[in-house]
Amino acid sequence: MLKDLIKLADHLDMIGEKDEASLLDEILPHIKNVAINMPEEFKDADTDANYMLPSQLSSISEKALIIKDMINSGVSVDDWMETYIAQADLMIDNIYDKMVAHYSHDSEGLPCGCKEKCGCNA
Repeated sequence: MLKDLIKLADHLDMIGEKDEASLLDEILPHIKNVAINMPEEFKDADTDANYMLPSQLSSISEKALIIKDMINSGVSVDDWMETYIAQADLMIDNIYDKMVAHYSHDSEGLPCGCKEKCGCNA
């Protein structure tokens, strides 16, 4: 059930129904909390700890591209907005660096997407 709701939220985002998608994104964590406390026979077998990450990352990516386009077209931002963007960049960098260091490196230590040490030069 949770995965279906996430797919619905993603679909709503893709067709431009941002308000509806945002509402679903707001209630999904609460639904997951309820599912955790439910008896085993009622839990969704597909539920996992990272179920919202794809939706959240898609949302971040989409909004970042829109903001970038707006800035490139001459829209100015407040100082606090620039600070938040810098903080978000730093946080994403930290996650990226940790995941790349843990899961994938080629022979030169560069990210390639492989799960084990390799020489694919991707």
